[in-house]
Amino acid sequence: MKLIHLLFTVLTVAAFPLVASEKDDDVVKVVYQCDFPEADRIHLMLNTINNTVEYYNKNFIQYEVDIVALGPCLQYVMKDFNNTGFEEKPYITQGGPTGAGTRSRLKALQLDGGEKIKLYACKNTMEKNHVADNQIEDYVTITPAGVIKIIDLQRSGYAYIKIR
Repeated sequence: MKLIHLLFTVLTVAAFPLVASEKDDDVVKVVYQCDFPEADRIHLMLNTINNTVEYYNKNFIQYEVDIVALGPCLQYVMKDFNNTGFEEKPYITQGGPTGAGTRSRLKALQLDGGEKIKLYACKNTMEKNHVADNQIEDYVTITPAGVIKIIDLQRSGYAYIKIR
């Protein structure tokens, strides 16, 4: 009887990594490329992300959603526009479906999703537009090159979405 118990324990421990890796494969991974300046496209992107998150949460599906901001989209993840190649537009702080602007929606999305939702800012775009690290929102991670981040995420199984 002890031998059977020992054998069962060994098999259970040995199989655990296989079960864990299968669970990791069950995570739906999505990356959004945000490289456009238009506020209506940002709101459409945020609407699709909100719908996705709501669906996955309702159906108990594990997910990860990453947003990579590069080019003119960088403005949406900035908190300070002083001495940069960007100027703070009214739609950053007002308008859209909630009336609170894009900054509020992005922050709420990230707060609600926690570790499941990540935002990235392109360092190349920051350097070209004289944006310092401390001018980016605190909940945003700076990545050396936005396009490389997107490629790396796609190579690791992320579905690619771009709002047109």
